[in-house]
Amino acid sequence: MGQIIEFEGSYILHDEELTGSLDLQHFDPAYWRDKSGTSTVFGGRGGSIKININGRPAILRRYLRGGMATRLSTDRYLWPGKSRTRPWREWAILKLAIEADMPVPRPLGACVWRSGLLYRAAIITAWIKDTETLAERLLSRQLEKESWYELGLLLRQFQEHGFRHADLNANNLLINPQEKFFIIDFDKAVVMKSLQDWQWIPLRRLQRSLEKIDRQNHLHYRPSDWQALIDGYQSKGKV
Repeated sequence: MGQIIEFEGSYILHDEELTGSLDLQHFDPAYWRDKSGTSTVFGGRGGSIKININGRPAILRRYLRGGMATRLSTDRYLWPGKSRTRPWREWAILKLAIEADMPVPRPLGACVWRSGLLYRAAIITAWIKDTETLAERLLSRQLEKESWYELGLLLRQFQEHGFRHADLNANNLLINPQEKFFIIDFDKAVVMKSLQDWQWIPLRRLQRSLEKIDRQNHLHYRPSDWQALIDGYQSKGKV
């Protein structure tokens, strides 16, 4: 766990070796609006921007609600205790994934603003350079069957370490020019004791995501691509 700083009911968790000292303003998108190197990152619920913090490219992501919950609040959650807040739990999962040598972003900072029984939150993670989302890649060109197979291998290895991603979709998988994949956005992810029926839920979510984006934007994606992913997932090989 990183260093924790308290500011009158607000808390910051950060890795000082990687970022230096962080303040509450660093977690406010408005602070970065006119700063050099800042840009909006598309995908998800629209709460992410690319920033440059102490010379290090990074992603600032606010925790935003989706679905029916937005009728009550777009960004406020019931206070469960600091260690059980969304960014604290995501930080812990990312650290475990890094220890397991999984290709995930390094957490740099997390922040919660508490107001009575509610809180808002944000997290900063390292920017993974020279990558695009799987959806972006498939909009421009197809992936070779070998790459789909490798993705299946990676997802199997990821789950064998116990990691259950809560929102595995085509925007939460990144790919670089060397066809290496990365997994991002670990909000609500958990660690499971063993592989059981749950393992297919994230995969079905990813498949539905690909099919939905394909209907809307016509991806370079075919049913045989998904079969190659499943072949990799069900093989006995290692990434």
